[in-house]
Amino acid sequence: MVMPLPSAFRRRDGAAEFELVRHLRQPVDKVWAALTTPQRLAAWMGVEWLSGDAPLKRGADFSYRFLNSDLESRGKVLRLEPPHVLEHSWFENVAPGTVIRWAVEPDGDGCRLTLTHRFGQVDDAPRTAAGWTSILEQLAVALEEPGAVLPAGMDDWRRLRDTYAAALPPEATRDGRRLEVGGLPALRFERRIRRPAQAVWEALTTPEGIARWMQAEAIVEPRVGGCYRLAFHDFDHVMEGAVTAWDPPRAFEYTWTEAQAGGDSLVRVTLEPDGEGCRLVLLHTLKAGGEMADFASGWHWHLDCLDDAAEGVASRFDRARWEVLRAAYGMTL
Repeated sequence: MVMPLPSAFRRRDGAAEFELVRHLRQPVDKVWAALTTPQRLAAWMGVEWLSGDAPLKRGADFSYRFLNSDLESRGKVLRLEPPHVLEHSWFENVAPGTVIRWAVEPDGDGCRLTLTHRFGQVDDAPRTAAGWTSILEQLAVALEEPGAVLPAGMDDWRRLRDTYAAALPPEATRDGRRLEVGGLPALRFERRIRRPAQAVWEALTTPEGIARWMQAEAIVEPRVGGCYRLAFHDFDHVMEGAVTAWDPPRAFEYTWTEAQAGGDSLVRVTLEPDGEGCRLVLLHTLKAGGEMADFASGWHWHLDCLDDAAEGVASRFDRARWEVLRAAYGMTL
């Protein structure tokens, strides 16, 4: 099993970064060559290199496609200081984009490799850290035995992700988790929202608020048994449901009835005060199947918009971002 690496998570001005450190037995020059020679990098990362065979230089393209998911990252070399620092943009083609920094320094007979991932906005650090840990393990194997390939194992990856989630601060985790509720499949999201519960409640339960973060026209009858209806602006479907719990500003529950979702399911949202903001837990229990990755990526995207919605700011649907989340959940749930 791949083991977690020493890590750190920091937040700065609404963005965040995490850092992973790996000690390698090879000297700096050998590791630097593996990081910056396109053909070698493509082999150990498991990607198709998209930027030609020319040596890397500042301003050059740094783009590749992951072979196991068909996700494509377009980037540029931002900093190149051989043989110690390589910095490049990552997923520049999908807003808000991030920056990856590789730093190599001598460490006894080998070297110390520090990978810093700077998010354009706070994303899910445990998921990303688990992915980079697996990739760095593949680098270590390739340095020892060129051409060797580690067997991929999603169970190991999930254990890694959950280990990082337990070690990193709560705000580092933004992904939903799959679980069972009464023998039924369910998705659970937990988010800290920077606004008080009352402001978030209004975003959750009023047509004006819902339009800002769900990108849907809503009908909400504020009572148990009342109608709850969503007509999504960017998708050709309508959700019809009924309110099953109404306890402002603490708990709101409704049925989710939609042919595309495989029948009825149940959504429950709870809010608890947390400092100057609140903590939101969303639990979506599927009563008759449904596509988990579609629900997970949808909820993830919409919840990312909720902070702004609680402050009166509307978000437009970002299909490219949603498709990346859909691919990630398709592999990891």
